[in-house]
Amino acid sequence: MQGRASGGEILQAKRPADVLGGIEPLFSSANSKWDGLIIERYRVEKFGPTPRFCFSEHHDISVYRDGIVEVHDKRSTILYSDSLAIFPAGAPQSSYTLLKTRVTLALLDPAFVRRALGNVINSDALEIIPTMPTLDEQLDHFLRAAEIEIESGLPGGRLFLESLGTALAAHLLTHYAAKRVTPRHYGNMMPQHLLRRTIDFIQENLGKDLSLADLSAGVQMSKYHFCHLFKRSTGLSPHQYVKRARVQRARQLLAEHRFSLV
Repeated sequence: MQGRASGGEILQAKRPADVLGGIEPLFSSANSKWDGLIIERYRVEKFGPTPRFCFSEHHDISVYRDGIVEVHDKRSTILYSDSLAIFPAGAPQSSYTLLKTRVTLALLDPAFVRRALGNVINSDALEIIPTMPTLDEQLDHFLRAAEIEIESGLPGGRLFLESLGTALAAHLLTHYAAKRVTPRHYGNMMPQHLLRRTIDFIQENLGKDLSLADLSAGVQMSKYHFCHLFKRSTGLSPHQYVKRARVQRARQLLAEHRFSLV
């Protein structure tokens, strides 16, 4: 715990467990060796009311999957299943009471959000607006994909989390900022020589925990710009492409009898 808030004080929380009395997550990406995005799922049988709080170091996207969540504000509100709450870093949140609740949280590092989009959007000039509750199918799709990946032990590694974080950053800034913006796109396809350079780099480093930062830096693009052009050029996201390339390499090694299946 970071210490209890009393009266009109706001608890400065770094992670959900600080708000939930030390309850630990069912699963977490915190051990992924990359802290630009942390995804955690909690199951809360009964807890509350929580103190008013804010996440001091991360933007927060929360989705309440089931159970009862009562928001204690000027008037009490019950959140419905699959409703989302979005709060920028430092924004005060209300007190909550949770009963048999399953909630997944995505905590995004503001510095990563700024870097992820580079000059595609002037993110420093944009302010994310606190929004609760809302329904957002695309955000829900991102978070469900993250839940499956983390429950599977993060087979996609850092590349998956960085790609997901980039998609979340772009979605936040284009849908939940005070001033709505559209990302600038630079052509529809990646130049062939840059695509070839990227694919060669992937093939040479299939055994490593590849990062989106490494791939995008190799062709001097922002992460968002790189992901957009790479998928348009190959039909696959960087994460999907690397997974397929690893499977193909494994098949090749087996066919050549260089390694056993074990």
